[in-house]
Amino acid sequence: HPRPGEVSLENENYSQAVEDIKLCLEKQKNLPKDSRLVAESHYQLGVAQGFNAQYDEAVESLNSAITIIKEKIKNLNETHKTPSDDIKKEISELEALVPEIEEKIVDTKDMKKEAESKPKEGEEGFSTDSKDAKMTKSVSTIAVKRKAEDDGTDSKVKKVAADGEKETEKTAAAV
Repeated sequence: HPRPGEVSLENENYSQAVEDIKLCLEKQKNLPKDSRLVAESHYQLGVAQGFNAQYDEAVESLNSAITIIKEKIKNLNETHKTPSDDIKKEISELEALVPEIEEKIVDTKDMKKEAESKPKEGEEGFSTDSKDAKMTKSVSTIAVKRKAEDDGTDSKVKKVAADGEKETEKTAAAV
């Protein structure tokens, strides 16, 4: 059963997704401070805010997700002096999430830089000037860039990625 905000995200209705997920977080207020569900909601909120061009809020939400996850790891380590395999598995899953979210934060900051450097009106080769169309355009180029990085095709995109992202490139190659 899809989580609040996911449907709106899939429909590219980002402002609605932001609202949905904020409501969801309201309802999760009574969950433990280190709840993984809450961390996930913050992460989803950050993603939606990024797509909705609320870059600073997005970074905050993503940072909240990291804080909660780190708290959860600390608590799991403290409560289970001799953790079972399940707990060990959960801890390593959580630890793996942190760099992923940190990467998302870098992406979001890049999106912000890109958005700030782009001329707002009459973008080259872009007839409509609706914010959604622009946003969708930048979202799809990000997706394309990501994909190209993953499977090493499309040299033009690769070159763009290599120019601006020497660091990411190294880690992508190393993985």
